[in-house]
Amino acid sequence: MTEQYEKVSVSGFSSETIEAGTYPAALTRMEAGQGAFDPYARWVFLPEGKDIEVAGFTTLSAGRTAKGMEWARRILGKSTATDQKYGRDIKDKRPNVNWGEDELKGKSCRIVVEKTWDEEYEEYKNKVVNVLPPEASSSANGGSEDPHATASDEDFDDIPF
Repeated sequence: MTEQYEKVSVSGFSSETIEAGTYPAALTRMEAGQGAFDPYARWVFLPEGKDIEVAGFTTLSAGRTAKGMEWARRILGKSTATDQKYGRDIKDKRPNVNWGEDELKGKSCRIVVEKTWDEEYEEYKNKVVNVLPPEASSSANGGSEDPHATASDEDFDDIPF
């Protein structure tokens, strides 16, 4: 009597990461969770040109000095701040905005991503540590030309004096 066995092959799971840095991105979704003390929001972003998502976390506070409120203002174009000041560190008045997946999903921004080693799982992990307003589009500065390009001698021939 001959028994037949199927070949078993198991691949270990390893999360993909991107290098630390600032990336243009869009918010793909928001998920609510319950922490040890308070509920939180998990902001999931898709960096432009990448095929993996990265996430950052804030409380669900609606206060004007909450980190989530500031991230939302930046995505919605209501704040041009780029610092990581939240709470009592915000000295100027910034508007309250409604925020959540309905208001923010698909909107452009820039994200600051950290890449750290997780001792427990022995792998690298990414975390969004700051959200910045989107960069001004190239059409806002008169076209898609390189703003650092230098003028040629021919360009100066057309200048009326």
